[in-house]
Amino acid sequence: METNALKLLKGLAALPTPTGFEEDGMILLGNYLKEAGIKDVALDVHGNLRASLNREAPLRVMIEGHCDEIGFMVQYIDDDGFLYMCPLGGVTTPTLASERIVIRGKQGPVYGVFGVRPPHLMTAEQRKKLAPQEIQEIKVDIGATSKEDALKLVDLGSPAVIDAGWNELANNRVACRGFDNRIGAFIVTETMRRLADKKLNVALHMVASVQEEVGLVGGQTTAYDINPHIGLCVDVTFASDAQPDDKKIVGDIRLGAGPSIAVGPTYHKKLNAHVISSAQSAGISLQTQVRSRGNGTCAWAMRLSRSGAAVVQLSIPLRYMHSPVEVISLDDASLVIDTLCAAIENMPAEMDLIPDGLD
Repeated sequence: METNALKLLKGLAALPTPTGFEEDGMILLGNYLKEAGIKDVALDVHGNLRASLNREAPLRVMIEGHCDEIGFMVQYIDDDGFLYMCPLGGVTTPTLASERIVIRGKQGPVYGVFGVRPPHLMTAEQRKKLAPQEIQEIKVDIGATSKEDALKLVDLGSPAVIDAGWNELANNRVACRGFDNRIGAFIVTETMRRLADKKLNVALHMVASVQEEVGLVGGQTTAYDINPHIGLCVDVTFASDAQPDDKKIVGDIRLGAGPSIAVGPTYHKKLNAHVISSAQSAGISLQTQVRSRGNGTCAWAMRLSRSGAAVVQLSIPLRYMHSPVEVISLDDASLVIDTLCAAIENMPAEMDLIPDGLD
């Protein structure tokens, strides 16, 4: 991965961008595009980051990756100054026990921990259920001595994320909180930068979208406005190599084996063929993932907006999704960028997206 791109990804990974509070990440990505000379860069009313190239061309292509991650908000503060959180997106409560948390406080970051009861004070039966099952069962300790003391530091509704940062593993792999799906937002941003000085046949619209984790919100609103003919969604997908039984559920998807392309009712056959052919011409092999439905990513939002776009789903294999230790291969991420660039550069000014066969 290029040095400047890797620096951007590390910077994005260090920023908390929980659902509904993505603005710090969007500003970082937007400034990166502006520094690359892309003039049409802006935030919309919901906070989606949008940029475009060659926007007067008739064929409109939208590339999208959501920038929000799962997180929390302060729901309640008890009289002793302990905080109770509500989830933003698909939080799995048992994984939170003994984790660190960082909250957007009144004067800056406020650090805390999800406290757990010592096993010494539990019965044998209680030790079988050491990790709380419901989020209201687990309190956050920020060191406050009372409710009034806590309210000097945070507000009700203050957003938060697990305090788990970038850790480099072997073989160019990285563990970090929130790769789902800041890695996708990074990829569409870097793709836009690389294509900024290319002669394109299509109008290219990039979106780093908000609030995907609570209903594909940014994907829906931007697709309605852009009204793309073609939608290329970039998200993560389940790598099944760490838990072999998952292969029966999501297929054989491996970290480091390249990007995944989805096949199934949601995804456009001709457009898939174009992306696969473009990748092959660039020397890139794509993994295939079968999806009987496609309503979990913003490809679904683009497909159902207005009269509906032809959509492709490109994904980065990810281990341990929706945990504080999500793992990706940086090589896979680089290859998604290369695949997108090849597919867009090879796209003709007019593309027949209608199924063949009718006279």
